[in-house]
Amino acid sequence: MLNLKGTGASPGIAIGPAQILESGKTKTVKRRILETDVQREQDRFIHAVSTAEAEISAILDDIPEELKEHSGVLKSHLMMLKDRMVFERTLKTIEADRINAEWALDKAVKHIHSLFAQVKDSYIRERMEDIEYVVKRVQALLSHSNEGLNLQELEEPCVIVAHELSPADTVQMFKQNVLAFVTVAGSRTSHTAILARALGIPAVVGLEHGIRHIMQDDLLIVDGLTGDILVSPDEQTLEKYQEKQQAYIRYRLEVIHNSSLPAETRDGYRVRIKANMELLDEIPSAISHGAEGVGLFRTEFLYLASKELPSEETLYSAYKEVIERLSPYPVTIRTLDIGGDKFVSSVSLDDEINPALGLRAIRLCLKEKGLFWDQLRAILRASAHGEVRMLFPLVSGRTEILQVKALLEQVKDELRDSNVPFDENMKLGIMIEVPSAVMMADILAREVDFFSIGTNDLIQYALAIDRVNESVSHMYQPLHPGVIRMIHSTVTAAHNAGILAAMCGEMAGEPMYAPILLGMGIDEFSMNAMVIPKVKRIIRRCIYDDCVRLVQRILDASSGSEIKYLLDEFLRANCPEEFEPADARYPEFAETGSPLLN
Repeated sequence: MLNLKGTGASPGIAIGPAQILESGKTKTVKRRILETDVQREQDRFIHAVSTAEAEISAILDDIPEELKEHSGVLKSHLMMLKDRMVFERTLKTIEADRINAEWALDKAVKHIHSLFAQVKDSYIRERMEDIEYVVKRVQALLSHSNEGLNLQELEEPCVIVAHELSPADTVQMFKQNVLAFVTVAGSRTSHTAILARALGIPAVVGLEHGIRHIMQDDLLIVDGLTGDILVSPDEQTLEKYQEKQQAYIRYRLEVIHNSSLPAETRDGYRVRIKANMELLDEIPSAISHGAEGVGLFRTEFLYLASKELPSEETLYSAYKEVIERLSPYPVTIRTLDIGGDKFVSSVSLDDEINPALGLRAIRLCLKEKGLFWDQLRAILRASAHGEVRMLFPLVSGRTEILQVKALLEQVKDELRDSNVPFDENMKLGIMIEVPSAVMMADILAREVDFFSIGTNDLIQYALAIDRVNESVSHMYQPLHPGVIRMIHSTVTAAHNAGILAAMCGEMAGEPMYAPILLGMGIDEFSMNAMVIPKVKRIIRRCIYDDCVRLVQRILDASSGSEIKYLLDEFLRANCPEEFEPADARYPEFAETGSPLLN
């Protein structure tokens, strides 16, 4: 028996024989061509792209009704095929460098790689995977190699083992004989992993060198939560995991039950639990997991999925759809949070020594007023179709709020003059994610209707820690006394001003932090939809007054480890079945604290 370790990407336990898919990097054929061959090579490339478009379109046409809401990923792949950085750059490179189509396409992709390498945001970096999927499909067509995955030929249930799988491959697994899949490439936030979770297929990614130890037809146990893969398990291990498999099924039934219950403590204190979203595909998941609206609708994908800046109509259409589909629940739309450490092909930005502290978010929008104007108009117009709140990121002081409000009034005047309906009383909020906003929270609270605390950036800026820098990432501590006091101070300032205090950062979606956030008085929690039932379970086991007393003790603590001890003590006393490995029905759920719990 061999125990391999990857990254759990989609929860669940599968047991079955391995089906090895031979795939990997195709060697690029490189040839110099004559000027008379340029047009022929360009035509070869255009034909390959057209064929790839037809293949993806055929997959889209065959998607079952249950998966229609996830078609946006494949639609974005269609757009990427004609993105100017891929399509036009390849055609120009063929002509300028006098090289064959395969080599020119490879050069175009390497150029995009160099741009994405500068990006710190993991979600944006991983969109490079989507570009590679479509490019690989085109390269296979150019070289006449068969890189496709024909799941129709699977005669028996099996575990797919591959170097990588594209979202198109994953969608085709629906109702086929695929028990789980294991890949070398990929991450939890890749589109392939997102689709696996939507399909309910257990998945482990990032196996790296371990894949060479798996042979065709080896019996595998795949634990999609812990990332464990057991090859040729002994009888005792097999029985143990068969029991875990049944326990997980029972656990999921309990989770489904919890998703429909209110987030209310045992003594009647009620909070709202909402979902963080960035794709329209995520709406069904938000609803099924019990979200009471969207606390953070990120708009960046609308800008990254297109070779040009999206038009007002494109933005309006997307906002309108999410609002109508979630009605009567409210939707909080965050304005563009991009620039600096992220990537917009159509906005020219100077290189910055420290992009995380540079021209981004609200600063970029106030500089690029045309870009901001379209977004404000689209959000205001969409507000006529349901309850909408507008959220502005990275606000550091009152002046920025006043500038935004002045511009917003101009947009409203323009809409009024054109008799375009919108919600005149739409609530405005700001992200609290820089220390200056915390220090001025009492003043800023007079200018807006709500705060939304973005703990990801707040912790990073407060502790001067770059989360993606491996040398210091271990010092990124949500329970640092300074962070806890900043959050408490912000909530107090909001409530003193009579406005709502929400949290949309990763702390809100960590179940074990729920008692602290309750005790601080957070009114709304917004998180990844999949973890909502788990957070509700914790909240429903707590007594609000006990949470307040816990926070009073924590505010006197002098270290993160002391706060962790006080929190562990509280959880053992109030939620033992959730956090005590000895008593948990599925110990790995408690030990990992993973968002994959649900």
